[in-house]
Amino acid sequence: MKKMLVLLSAFVLTIAELASAGSFSDPFDALDSAWVTDRFEPAGFSSVVFDGDNRLEIAISATDSEANRPAGFTSGFYNTQGRQRDALMAEPWVISGDLYLSLDMLLGDNLRRTDLWARTSDGPEANAQYPIIGMRRFDPLDPFNPLAGDIASTWRVWDSDTVDGWVNLATPMVAGWNTLSIESDGLSYLYRINGVEVYEDLTISAFATDLTTVFLQGYNFGGDYEVYWDNVSAATLAPVPEPATILLLMLGAGVVAIRRHFAKQQ
Repeated sequence: MKKMLVLLSAFVLTIAELASAGSFSDPFDALDSAWVTDRFEPAGFSSVVFDGDNRLEIAISATDSEANRPAGFTSGFYNTQGRQRDALMAEPWVISGDLYLSLDMLLGDNLRRTDLWARTSDGPEANAQYPIIGMRRFDPLDPFNPLAGDIASTWRVWDSDTVDGWVNLATPMVAGWNTLSIESDGLSYLYRINGVEVYEDLTISAFATDLTTVFLQGYNFGGDYEVYWDNVSAATLAPVPEPATILLLMLGAGVVAIRRHFAKQQ
């Protein structure tokens, strides 16, 4: 019986460890070395004091614009500048982050963009999908012109199965801290802003259900600006046995062992 209880305990602990493998929660009190450059390193990706606490500041600089980057990095692909970190887990999972909307992201002749990305795949890049939620302030028809006639700010998500890929949301943009999240159960991507569902993508690939990577990005339009994130996390939604459940399982195993013991004596 003692051996069975030990094995059962080890089994339950293994389940709990697997469920939480790859998860993280980052308050950015200091910069975690797990964050590594994606595409092109922004001018700044650092923990700073902002709005009364430690936050992540992503700084975008004109010196890293398309016209000023070194050879090999001059295409528009490298205008997306940020970092990524591993977050390996099977569905269901959720990623989340708090984004600060400053007035310059909502008003004036300012070009702004920042996003929370996930990469999902069963391994090969050919099977990967990239669910994204974030904000932009520019005119989609003239994105590098701060004087464009239709410059506007909006929340948006990326859905590769739509005509334009990017889907603008009607959700109001409110200055201050806003929580963005992406959740997957293996059948859809569910997007939320401040806990409210704003979009659901029902056309995800069966080969892109596992979460592999989380990204935080800015975008270089050729000018200088900063954006602030906090409390970025990735977590599994798989149920982990509670202590009471573990105790019941162990007691059940004990009862089975006792019955077998007496059965052998009869």
